[in-house]
Amino acid sequence: MKSLNRNTAKTGLFLFISLIFLFSCRVTLLPEYNAEISKNIENTAKLVDKFYLLMSETTSEENSGRSYDRFAEMYVEIEVEINSLLNQNKIRPLNENSTRICEITLELWQKYKEEHKTDNTLSNGLIRLNRKVFADLFFAMQVAEEGNKLVNNPPE
Repeated sequence: MKSLNRNTAKTGLFLFISLIFLFSCRVTLLPEYNAEISKNIENTAKLVDKFYLLMSETTSEENSGRSYDRFAEMYVEIEVEINSLLNQNKIRPLNENSTRICEITLELWQKYKEEHKTDNTLSNGLIRLNRKVFADLFFAMQVAEEGNKLVNNPPE
């Protein structure tokens, strides 16, 4: 009988200690918040927004005003920034979602650039649509990064 009570006590103590360890641990399956990446997302989003706003406000489709050549340098500059964001996200552990958003953003940027190059113009409707698509993608990137901030530093 004493042996049974001793085993029960040992089992209870083991469970109690296990529960203490379990509840004192915090499993984080998200990367740490990175203020630099957050700022880079914001800057790249502003660059893309400015690109489409300038195209819309300062040019027209007439007389090759929106020919690809006029915007090629800005396309390259923005693609470099998106590539940089992608690489920054790729090297962070546990960051598959943000990396995927960056990959989609880069793929669409390259696709829209090629369409502009092929058609050698962009309509007002396409400018508005492209601007909205990228605004949504950069918003998703920012939300993902801010989510990391909240998970790692929850409000009290």
